[in-house]
Amino acid sequence: MPWGKRIAWVLSLALATTLVTTDADARRLSGERSLSKTKWGYQIVKSPVRAGKRAQRFEVRPGDCASEGSWSDCKNDRERSEIRLKQVWRYGSTQWIGFSVYVPQDFKTSSKVNTTVGQIHQRGGPSGTAGGLPSFPPLMQLEMRGNSYVAGVHILTGSADNVRDNVKKFTLANINTMRGKWTDVMIHLDTDNDREVLEVYVNGTRKAAIKDFINFVPREFYFKYGIYRSFVSRHSGPMPTQVLYIDEVKLGKSADKVRVNDARPMD
Repeated sequence: MPWGKRIAWVLSLALATTLVTTDADARRLSGERSLSKTKWGYQIVKSPVRAGKRAQRFEVRPGDCASEGSWSDCKNDRERSEIRLKQVWRYGSTQWIGFSVYVPQDFKTSSKVNTTVGQIHQRGGPSGTAGGLPSFPPLMQLEMRGNSYVAGVHILTGSADNVRDNVKKFTLANINTMRGKWTDVMIHLDTDNDREVLEVYVNGTRKAAIKDFINFVPREFYFKYGIYRSFVSRHSGPMPTQVLYIDEVKLGKSADKVRVNDARPMD
């Protein structure tokens, strides 16, 4: 590990927050709504479900934007309804993430705007601009655009306060093949012992793999999921209302820990 990365990693160990893993009344991972205040944006529903009795329903309509602290999605051309998990992890560890997504038959995408349904984000990471607007790039995003479901890995270079963002994309699935059914996704991020490996699996098959791509070590990583769309003005009119269902969101230290287990569902 380069010396600059090693110093940042040591500092992250000292500054990391306490992990919060589960709700008091359920096994569902504890999180909070992020930049979404609409009553329709997030609901717990009984159908469809991947396992157990309940799943999470996300909906974003044109103009669904909110502010949080000094950040405003409305002022930065974004719309969303996401859950931000409270559990965090640090550079120098191994983390697996699992979740299942259900795409309704009438789900509409844009050919010009990305719809992110999951992202590994970072606190204490670099910043810059994108499209002339402020940007705090995540580590990776799982995005739907046109008929493609892709993993976009952000390879960041330059200076920490004026970062250059080169996104390497991997095709994960054809959205038409995902309609009306559940798709299981697993993400593996391994930064243990100087490794930098990221893998994405769809229905048990590895669809993306990259290594040695992290040039800035953040204070901590965390996972967000739901519906997030950026630069919505590029759609040339209001974005369509989008509804997705997500179930069985898990974090663990191995693939076995995050696979769907019908005998032990997350609700």
